[in-house]
Formats: sequence, structure tokens, C-alpha cells
Amino acid sequence: MDIFQRSIHSNVKQVDDDRLLVNSSLIDLEHSFHLEMTIRRSDGGIEAVRASMSKSPLTRCRAGIDRVDALVGLRVGRGVIKEIHRLLGGPRGCAHLVELIIDAVRLVSMILIGSSANYWDDLKQNLTEEEIIAQGKERLRNSCLVFADD
Repeated sequence: MDIFQRSIHSNVKQVDDDRLLVNSSLIDLEHSFHLEMTIRRSDGGIEAVRASMSKSPLTRCRAGIDRVDALVGLRVGRGVIKEIHRLLGGPRGCAHLVELIIDAVRLVSMILIGSSANYWDDLKQNLTEEEIIAQGKERLRNSCLVFADD
């Protein structure tokens, strides 16, 4: 018997040569959130953040979106998830909104890594899968089974 269902959907668009726009939403039986973040490709800097909550279990929950602008200036990279928790987690915010933000940041992180390696251009078109894995191990060693040391 199903007792709960949650969907997170994210879409990343390239705004210009240096900026990505991430639109993410979290919808479940109790919540409906929307998140929009602009992130620079050049340095991973979060340039702008907006959030809205059209459905929440309690009216107080909506105050959780008030502090999302604290993310502006953070850089998507090592330690960013810990910093998101510090700024918006626990008694300072909404655990579900933090979940949505972290999901969006992880997605952008993967895109930035792929982009820095020219995955969509040179790698995928010109190299074999084994060559892509060998190059990827330089940066992604043991991050998943594909890049695991044998």
C-alpha cells in the first residue's frame, strides 16, 4: 500500500555563454515548491535564487523560503552542501526546501564537471567509452562504479 509520493523535477537551461538557469520543483501530497537559480559556469557562483511555496502543510512553513537569498554568492563546489545546511537547514528553514536546493546544486555540479571536460562536444563525439572513462577517472575517481578503481 502506497502511503506517500514525491516528485522532484529539474530543468537546466543555458542563458548565455556563462550562465545556467536551473528550475526545480518539488511536489508531494503536502508540498508544492518551485526554485529558480542562476549559476555562473565560469566559477560555479550562485548569482540569483528565488523560491516559492504554493502548498505547505502549515502556514508557518512558508517562512522557509524567506532566507534563500543567503545562497547568493556561494560557489557550487566542495563544501557547498554543508554550507546550504548551515544557512537554511534545521531551525532556520524547511528540510524539504533544502532537499530541493541540494538536488538542484548536485545536478548543476554534474553539468559543470561534464562541461569542463567538454563531455558533450569533444569527448562524446570523438572518444570511445573506455577513453572517456580513463579521462574521467582523473577527476571523478571512485565517485561511482563507472570511475571506480578496479
